[in-house]
Amino acid sequence: MAVALTCAATAALIPSASHAATGQNWQPTTWTGVANGAPVPGEGLSAPMPGQLPVADYLPISYEGQSSCDPSPKPGAVRIDQIIKATYGSGEYVGIPRGCDVGGRSEHKEGRAVDWMVDVREPGERAKAEAFLNWLLGPDAAGRMAGNANMLGVMYIGWHDRMWRGYKQEQGWAELKGCFSKTEKKYDNYCHRNHIHISLTRAGATGSTVPNAPAPTETPAPTAPPAPPPRPPAPAQPGEDNDAFMSIGSEEAYVAGDDAPLEAGEVRTVNLAPVPLEASSALVLVTTRDSRKKGKLRIGMVDAKSAVAVKVPKRKAKTSLIQVPVANGSVQLSAATRGSVKVTVDVLGYTIAGGQHPAVGTKASRLVKGTFSPEEVKVVKVRGQGPVPRKKSKATAVILKVTAKGKGQAGRFAAYPVGGADLGTRSGIIPKKGKRSTIIVADIGDEGLIALASDAATKATVEIVGYVRG
Repeated sequence: MAVALTCAATAALIPSASHAATGQNWQPTTWTGVANGAPVPGEGLSAPMPGQLPVADYLPISYEGQSSCDPSPKPGAVRIDQIIKATYGSGEYVGIPRGCDVGGRSEHKEGRAVDWMVDVREPGERAKAEAFLNWLLGPDAAGRMAGNANMLGVMYIGWHDRMWRGYKQEQGWAELKGCFSKTEKKYDNYCHRNHIHISLTRAGATGSTVPNAPAPTETPAPTAPPAPPPRPPAPAQPGEDNDAFMSIGSEEAYVAGDDAPLEAGEVRTVNLAPVPLEASSALVLVTTRDSRKKGKLRIGMVDAKSAVAVKVPKRKAKTSLIQVPVANGSVQLSAATRGSVKVTVDVLGYTIAGGQHPAVGTKASRLVKGTFSPEEVKVVKVRGQGPVPRKKSKATAVILKVTAKGKGQAGRFAAYPVGGADLGTRSGIIPKKGKRSTIIVADIGDEGLIALASDAATKATVEIVGYVRG
């Protein structure tokens, strides 16, 4: 995959557990792993548990992200609301819907996610949260661990700096978005310390996964949620990276494909969901294809001088890695071609606070070539390797081309800073069969190291194709 690099003007090394939280003197912990309930129980806390659900067979649980918008609360989410209020009182605040135009991708916009506002810093509220999670992930009426969660179709849970995935239960609780280092109270919403988030599969959302427990016939009127930011704050990665640029690997943000190509002369405003509202610029991969004539595509605020123009070839696909200005997490696209053009935008990182962190394209330099077993992590040094400068001030992130060969199972290939965290974005793509190349970006971590991780068996070649200036 040829990439034109342009600059515009504008599960490894997880720390061991620390001391446990006690009473009101909440202390952060870095524990991860399998627990049949809450991840790090507080001492001396107790609260009632809900009653057991009728025993039912499990339905398959897989990741099903939001793909449409119908925020009306679905029966499965309403059932969880009712279980919480029946156990802990009608005054508990449980939020389900979220407006289609608020923030980025979220199962709240399909009415199948629940936010229960309980605070880990308040002992009484923490006790309720932990009792509920012990019920949800502990033994069900048949003695099966996480049985109630599986019967309800729980896709994932966010709580207390951690995430539990129903589709990866063998991994247990994992760090959430680098939260172990974000201990300040201002990150409590971002790190799910002031609420439990539960997303359901679509089957779980129907409320039909548990027999003899009919879905409620009335939907409670939604209460206006509190005012968390529509997108999370944008802190830098932990470790040695303390600048204003944050890489996210790679995440598909927008596709103008067969059903809605960009027409000649059209100006289209595009919401880049992975980019926070306060970001000033984004590092994006823009791919154009199937244009009948040569032309140009402008991206940014198209009437502003800072907008970036990329060439659009006739009929061929072209990919350009560019840094573009953003406003409120959005950009505008405008095509100066004859006829329509299909456009894909992937986000690789973003800059906040108006910082300047241009991308530098370089000749490809091989970093790693070899086989990866499922869940294998390899730590490699990138600072000072090939074209990457040795000085921290000269490079904050590395741009990688990952070419992965599938071995029968599709998967994901991630790169992230040692001392930081895997953010769980799409990142590199491992096809079921054949080869696939992906451009991803990783912040450079402690001692100039990054971690490379695959969740499926693959033979991968990782090349350095550029870096982001510090």
